[in-house]
Amino acid sequence: MHHQHIAVVGAGIVGLTQALWLQRQGHRITLFERGGEALDHHCSHVGAGMLSPYCELSEAEAKVARWGTAALPLWRRIVPTLARPVHISCEGTLVVAHARDRAGMQHLAERIERAGFGSRLRWLRREALRELEPELEGRFGEGLYLAPEGEIDPRSLLPALVETLRQDGATLRFATEVEQLASGAITVGGTRHAFDWVLDCRGLAASDQMAQLRGVRGEILTVRTSEVRLSRPIRMMHPRYPLYIVPRPSHRFVVGATSIESDSLRPATVRSALELLSAAYALHPAFAEAEIVELNVQCRPTFPDHLPRIILQDKLLRINGLYRHGYLLSPLLAETVAAFVSDRRQLEETAALWGEATV
Repeated sequence: MHHQHIAVVGAGIVGLTQALWLQRQGHRITLFERGGEALDHHCSHVGAGMLSPYCELSEAEAKVARWGTAALPLWRRIVPTLARPVHISCEGTLVVAHARDRAGMQHLAERIERAGFGSRLRWLRREALRELEPELEGRFGEGLYLAPEGEIDPRSLLPALVETLRQDGATLRFATEVEQLASGAITVGGTRHAFDWVLDCRGLAASDQMAQLRGVRGEILTVRTSEVRLSRPIRMMHPRYPLYIVPRPSHRFVVGATSIESDSLRPATVRSALELLSAAYALHPAFAEAEIVELNVQCRPTFPDHLPRIILQDKLLRINGLYRHGYLLSPLLAETVAAFVSDRRQLEETAALWGEATV
């Protein structure tokens, strides 16, 4: 295999996983990111890190669940090899609903069955629900348990990926604006630099080159309390969009996320904040005394069908449109691109990811 010099533009979860997979194939990586190393300007920094292929079937196509099923073991394999500890949990997801929203839970179960993942689904009645999550005793009469699903903490994962790339010899150029991307070349500071491959992983910043790419706004809340103990993500059925509550280290809980057809990054609205807070309180009244740590807004890059694309333009690859599935699917896209760059193989299970250019 010929080892090549590859430019990766964008250090969100997509760019970082692409860089890591290619570096571990022996390629030389130069990573360009217009923001600082903290990456706190990124959509990836704000994300909840949900690894839930079957829950996503409430909205997503069956192929997202198939890809997500293939990606989960990649995360479990790669996380122990990173340069810093990363919080990851694969204890399954519990789906609950109040009586008025039970139809949504039934609809999700039916979609999971039709997609061929019925073996991953277990209906829990009151006693089994209490055994799985004791603090929800008496609050819900039934639930859906989906395994294996889980979550990964972006606040520990992103710096671990950056440090792993650095230790393994990648060139990291933060606070560096790439002015132009082309096949096998980029322009920085008015100077053109040649590479064997250029990977465009800029997310929504690439919309000037990808006509159908748009942003979907999401708000996400983080609270802190030692009065609630949950062992796994809880998905609350909601008539307009899925809501989840994800336990994190240090008594933190991530509550998200709204889904609004807008690319605006203005501050969160009162309505969105109330819906997120109400979901947490409806799950467990002790959330009423929780401290609000963060209320963040970001925009997820997506195409009209909400499916990701890998677009090949000679020696330029554009990887984009992961919507709300960035953490779930990014290792599978990284493995797909690494196989193509290294051996010119297109993996059969991800053949549908290769799309047409929309410039």
